[in-house]
Amino acid sequence: MTYSVNLIKLFFRRDDHLFKLNEAERIKNVWNLLFLLLVLTILTYSWTAWLGLGSEAISTNMTALNRVEYEFTKTWFLIGRAAYALIVFLFILFISSFFYWLFNNASYKRLLIIQMNVLLIMLIERMTWIPLMVYAGIDWYVSPFSLGVITSYITELDWVIYFFGAISIFQLFIIWYQVKCISWLSTTKKGWIWTGVIFWHILLWAGTAALSYYDLFLIQIIK
Repeated sequence: MTYSVNLIKLFFRRDDHLFKLNEAERIKNVWNLLFLLLVLTILTYSWTAWLGLGSEAISTNMTALNRVEYEFTKTWFLIGRAAYALIVFLFILFISSFFYWLFNNASYKRLLIIQMNVLLIMLIERMTWIPLMVYAGIDWYVSPFSLGVITSYITELDWVIYFFGAISIFQLFIIWYQVKCISWLSTTKKGWIWTGVIFWHILLWAGTAALSYYDLFLIQIIK
């Protein structure tokens, strides 16, 4: 049986396509979708960088720069975001798939396909940040879709706010979606699948919080 991957149908007709994916002896259209997702990831992060989103760490020094230095700094920021997009692409698809493959008796390639939809959901989440930040001046970590808003009323500790700001309805949906899909593709007990998926996301949220917290410090080191 040959299965041609269709991320939209895998998303909306999950059970039917997971069955076909699990039974398939040959899987097509993987490389085409990988390239498409790579382009979408780079474009998403580059667009947000072009709008100046996430540039708070360098904007404090902008007034001291002349026109040429200002444009040069913007260009490097844009290049840096494109490189960061590549890292996100590789990490979410290949490293996360490898982690789940270690603890579940499912094929790496099938887990990779599930992660493609996960990356797509993450890109949609980032697209929601754009109108919030441009028109409402709301940073990603206090998005109304995340726990960062509530946390900011409880504590002023930046790292804690960043951590809970990374926990959004999109992330919770991703966890549910991953558990459902991995349960189809693996015979691992669902309790262990839940544990592994939640543990991995806690690490990702902690990493996101750390990157956000030390953003300015890292830029100063690079300079």
